[in-house]
Amino acid sequence: MKIQEIERVIFEKFPGAPLVRDETGKMGALWSVVVPVSGIRDVAKTFETADFFLETVTALDFQDTLELVYHFNCYEPKSRVVVRMLCGHDQVAPSICDIFRGAGWLEREIHDFFGIRFSGNPDMRPLLLPEDADYHPLRKDFGKVSAYRKREEIYG
Repeated sequence: MKIQEIERVIFEKFPGAPLVRDETGKMGALWSVVVPVSGIRDVAKTFETADFFLETVTALDFQDTLELVYHFNCYEPKSRVVVRMLCGHDQVAPSICDIFRGAGWLEREIHDFFGIRFSGNPDMRPLLLPEDADYHPLRKDFGKVSAYRKREEIYG
C-alpha cells in the first residue's frame, strides 16, 4: 500500500479530517492529519498493514486539551507522516502497543511525563519516574509556567 492509498483510506474513515500537506519537507513529514481518539487504532492498523513502522509517540499539553503525536514512516523516500489525536486532560487514550510493540514503552513514558493513561497497555508501571511519583513534570500545571495557552492560540 502506497502513501496515497493510506491517505485515501484515512479520508474514507474520517471524512473532513484536518490534513496539512508539506511537499517541501520543511515540516519533517509529507502530511499531518488529526484523527479522533476512537480512530487511532484503525489508523495504526492501516499503517501496520502497509508495512510502516512507528517512529515515536509524544504528547503536548495545552490549556484546553492534550495532543498525542504519532510519527509513522517506511523505507521509501518522503513517506513520513504525522497523526495527531486530541485527548481531554482526564480522558483515557487507547493503546496501540498490541499493533506496534514498541509503543508500550513510549506510552509508559508519556504516562510518566504527561499523566495520560492508555487503555489496553498491560504494563503502565513508571518507566523513568520513581514508583511513588504523584506528579507529571511535562504538564503545564506542574510548577510555575507562564506559557500555558489554548491549542488554537498556537496553531490557529
